[in-house]
Amino acid sequence: MTTRPRWQREKGKDCEMSNQQPLSKHFAVYLACTLGAAVSQAYAQNSAPMLEEIVVTAQKREQSLQDVPISVAVLSEEALQIRGIDTLTDIGANVPNLYVNSAPNSPTSVRMFIRGIGQNDVQLTQDPSVALYLDGVYVGTSIGSGFEGVDVARLEILRGPQGTLYGRNATGGAVNIVTRRANVEDWEFRQDLTTGNLGVFKANTVLNAPLSDKAAVKLNYFHTERDELVENKGPGENFGMKDNDSLVLDLRLDATQDLSFDYRYEKAKGENSQRFEQVTETAPGALSAITTITQDSPDRLDDVASFREIVQNDLEIDAHTLSFTWEASESMTVKSITSSRELDNEYFSDPLSTSVFGVDAAPSYAVSQASFEQFSQEIQLLGSTDALEYVVGLYYYEDDSSQDADGSEILGNLRPTDFSSAENESLAVFGQFTYIPKFMEQRWQITVGGRYSEDNRKAFRDNQIIGFTADYEEDFSNFTPSLTLGFDINDDSNIYGKIVSGFKSGGTSQRSANEQLFAAGFDEEDILSYELGYKGDFWDRRARLNVAVFYMELDGLQSSVQTGSTPGERDFIPTDDNTIEGLELDLTLLLSERLSFSFNYGYLDAEMGQDSADTPAGTFFFTDVFAYAPETNYTASLDYSVPLDNGDLGFNLNYAYKDEVISSINIEDANTIDDYGVWGAAAIWSDISLGNMPGSLKFMLWGKNLGDEEYKTIAIGAWNAFGVSELSTFGDPRSYGLTVSYIY
Repeated sequence: MTTRPRWQREKGKDCEMSNQQPLSKHFAVYLACTLGAAVSQAYAQNSAPMLEEIVVTAQKREQSLQDVPISVAVLSEEALQIRGIDTLTDIGANVPNLYVNSAPNSPTSVRMFIRGIGQNDVQLTQDPSVALYLDGVYVGTSIGSGFEGVDVARLEILRGPQGTLYGRNATGGAVNIVTRRANVEDWEFRQDLTTGNLGVFKANTVLNAPLSDKAAVKLNYFHTERDELVENKGPGENFGMKDNDSLVLDLRLDATQDLSFDYRYEKAKGENSQRFEQVTETAPGALSAITTITQDSPDRLDDVASFREIVQNDLEIDAHTLSFTWEASESMTVKSITSSRELDNEYFSDPLSTSVFGVDAAPSYAVSQASFEQFSQEIQLLGSTDALEYVVGLYYYEDDSSQDADGSEILGNLRPTDFSSAENESLAVFGQFTYIPKFMEQRWQITVGGRYSEDNRKAFRDNQIIGFTADYEEDFSNFTPSLTLGFDINDDSNIYGKIVSGFKSGGTSQRSANEQLFAAGFDEEDILSYELGYKGDFWDRRARLNVAVFYMELDGLQSSVQTGSTPGERDFIPTDDNTIEGLELDLTLLLSERLSFSFNYGYLDAEMGQDSADTPAGTFFFTDVFAYAPETNYTASLDYSVPLDNGDLGFNLNYAYKDEVISSINIEDANTIDDYGVWGAAAIWSDISLGNMPGSLKFMLWGKNLGDEEYKTIAIGAWNAFGVSELSTFGDPRSYGLTVSYIY
């Protein structure tokens, strides 16, 4: 169900009204219209092209991006293809105030930070601070959260707390992955083949087949492989190797004119090896005298020799989703989304793979088996009246997980039992109501919302490394209200101000080496956000400018801190009185029918509110700023197209910059990750007619990190005892290739 216009009138009538009123009464309207008229007179051209409307589902219904009072960054299908984005780790450089990296030992385990808020450790017993949704279904763990294989229509990155509609797991924001579903109208077939350097090969097959005028089936098979990022001349696999397959089945049934069903099944299997963790800085440590570091360099190494066998990881995912949409009336829609997801992940980690402790032992070698099962049910009621739009809903979620690290080694000895498990259950009721009063031609929108959540969390830990067995159980409840005021300045621009709260339940750490800390756990994370925003189209709708400024107060920030003798022994230490302020700006210019330019900018000032914290494991001292919160970050993109006798030729040039960040709030192991910028480009020849044959061809030459920038994504300082003051993971080197597509 789409939202009808808030108010309707002839173009320009609002400006006539404004000029007849006292300046003090309608200053904002007067100023916007005066500037708009001046720009239009200066730049107006006959038959000028206009920017296309961008439709998002950030508020659970289809709306224009310009009508949504949220700072949203959108990556379309075309933008994803041009930038070579097919996993979540690729999007971080392309969206300001979003930082993304993966765990080195488990490349499919993604860590996302929005406005400095995120999960700096991937654990089954802690929720991410950035909620990930796939076609309306919450993905409850960061393990295996890549999206290779799905036919993505767009990505929506919602910046800032989304507590009302997205729940307890969105204090930083939310990422919506929206895929193309089966449709009953047309046969569709697409085959993409990609080859490139680093041994890259990808094959993507999409088939949509109408079975009748009421039913359709859609299949998507995706295969990707890569030889390595760093060659291993020692035993086992190379570093950064990929070999992934996934199959997605979509079924669509239009049972009646008003009732439709969608079923989605996903089967994925990944065999990836760990990314190389490189010693980039050394310093004397307590165990450095008996630790030999054979390969270290501040510059990225292309080939190394591991001491121990590097083994590939093994990930399997099975997921089912059944949803129905019932148009109960012209003004009310009922939606239901039922989902289950199961994964098994066996991963291997040798962080100091080119170093040896003693004679031939590994300082630390981990073999872990993780399993995770989740079930969720959401029911939504969406509707509207002459002056009211609303969405209310019920949400239920549960998961069951375990992780077993038997078979791991530490300091040359087989680690004893190291097992943890968790059970979580959550229930929530939510509602959001937008009132559109009739005065001032329905220019005002008043939105109130709230969500009440109850959570029960259980965990068990058998840690015989230290020698304890402990249980954890705690209940959490929270109400997160929100208030938004919006005003339409004219047909093409609006302003909004909002106060939004967010909540993430507490829990415990599956890696805890302290019995007291595990049993006590940590408290909830609460955030209160103040935001002012402007969204406007101008220059005869050839330019679009969206701006948001914000200030946030965050208590109970759940940061992972090393509390044991090894980097893997960690607890979450909450900190209070944290503040975050910043700005986001998104500008798009359609300079001509064939030439467009976009610039996206983000600024962050994220300050820690505590200098230290006293815990049963000792006193920990903190940095002044958040980890993975770049002060300045921006992207720029230029697109140009040329019509040909057969098809169109397009060019894209893009640049992304991230300011320096620190890797941890714990002063003991915090390192600086330097700023970096990467160039990308693509040349696309599309819509190539095949004469009498059906369908068309498309060729795309693409390149990423064309300057071969050597930049770090992770810089760990937790191995100081072994003489390693910085252990780094580098971003991908220069990559390039060719994609050939047949489209019918």
